[in-house]
Amino acid sequence: VMTVALAGIAIPGFVLAPVLALLFGVRLGWLPVAGWEPGSIRHLILPVITLALPFVAYVARLTRGSLLEVLQAPYLRAARAKGLARGALIRRHALKPMLLPVVSFLGPAAAALLAGSLVVEQVFGLPGVGRYFVQGALNRDYTLVLGVVLVVGALIVLINTLVDMLRAWLDPRLEDVS
Repeated sequence: VMTVALAGIAIPGFVLAPVLALLFGVRLGWLPVAGWEPGSIRHLILPVITLALPFVAYVARLTRGSLLEVLQAPYLRAARAKGLARGALIRRHALKPMLLPVVSFLGPAAAALLAGSLVVEQVFGLPGVGRYFVQGALNRDYTLVLGVVLVVGALIVLINTLVDMLRAWLDPRLEDVS
């Protein structure tokens, strides 16, 4: 699993998208390569895999590393020595501290996901904000470009605020840090 996760992190979206389209769309003919048909899930499979694979891989690596680190904490070793079952130990005592690095990654991941969607929209021929952003930049429609940048910036600020609130809920000691 970690080897697949490493491959998912190492392969950029602009390489993965054409490879997936060539393999599953052209060679095997299982999925449509480009375009959009409202309500059809088949048209979403390749773009979703292209966008999600690096993030799923990174979250898997973060989760594994964080869990291995948290399980070495003295209070968890003491709970294990007292006879607490491994599943209960993880659910009751290790889950929240383990999730802190994963939740911290969500803010930058959301920004990268929004940026990566521009490429995926172009490769798969999907209608979206990315296509209009690129056309606006090429046509020197500064109002459109500025509007897209402001909306995306506001979304990133909102997502980072939600991530900070979730981190404060997971670890109340983080509330007092300024």
